[in-house]
Amino acid sequence: MRTSLHNTYAEAVAQPNATTMTPAQEKPQAVCLGRTASAEASIAACNTTIQASGRRSDVLAPALGRRAEAHREQGDVDAAIADFDRALKIDPKKTENLIGRGLAYLQKRDTDRAIRDFNQVIGAHPHHAAAILNRAQAYRAAGNLKRAIVDYDLLIRLNPRDMQAYHHRGLAWRELQEFNRALDDFNRMIQIDGDNVLGYYNRGLVLYDMRQYDRAIRELDHAINAKPNYAPAFNVRGLAYAAIGETRRSIQDFDQAIQLDGGFAKAFVNRGNIFQSTLRYDRALADYSAAVQLNPKDAYSLYSRGLAMRALGKEEEAKVDIARAKEIEPGIGP
Repeated sequence: MRTSLHNTYAEAVAQPNATTMTPAQEKPQAVCLGRTASAEASIAACNTTIQASGRRSDVLAPALGRRAEAHREQGDVDAAIADFDRALKIDPKKTENLIGRGLAYLQKRDTDRAIRDFNQVIGAHPHHAAAILNRAQAYRAAGNLKRAIVDYDLLIRLNPRDMQAYHHRGLAWRELQEFNRALDDFNRMIQIDGDNVLGYYNRGLVLYDMRQYDRAIRELDHAINAKPNYAPAFNVRGLAYAAIGETRRSIQDFDQAIQLDGGFAKAFVNRGNIFQSTLRYDRALADYSAAVQLNPKDAYSLYSRGLAMRALGKEEEAKVDIARAKEIEPGIGP
């Protein structure tokens, strides 16, 4: 390999235009590899860099890796994987590219291939925290929550103050309905950082699941005090107020969640449910319509809008929404 590089360098000295970068070419290379430009600018700069690289591996591999990351940032996972593949053919053990390709596979919901890439990194670097965390996320996405928890356990052994590991392990315990274990993890987050918004928020969420609504509201109060613009806390507190019959406060919280985040589809649905339950069908219809506009494939929003339309005597429109909802989720409704 060293001989090949020396030969390439010698050829470059003899023929500068073949492999060396001119000043005009160096600027795109700096943009490409600098990791401060936007994804679009990085792709353009990396295209130029790759074309001008003369197939020099020391330029080509990092440029391909950076262009792959930029494609992944834009959501073009197939292009990202293709570039990571090319970069890894040049340097099969490059940690950043293995993790990047694993994340691209994860975005594509190909969890088996994602796990394979993270395993390769962990095999070479058993304590690589990012690879372990991402493997845990891949196991979680695959529905293997207990195997994900094994990885979160490992992260916490490596760093007993790893907030991300406590957070994600708590969420996994919640999905398993191991509510007390979930609370233990969120408690630990708050012990480490007394103002931790996610600790309070998730503790409130679990207490809501446990139907301890008054306690949930107190936890969500803490979350909102710590971060007054955190829309999800208002949304869940609105649910808790609704559960104890505090309709006015519930609507106020959903109002606030929507004001903070106009794209919060669940808050529109939740407020619509309050209006629906209190026979304010016009307002329920408006909220369900907003939710459908934000998420046209959400069966619950479509079905709920259909019920609101039916209550308003709009039977034909109701049938269309309810049919669409049943196509997406055949078991919805009676």
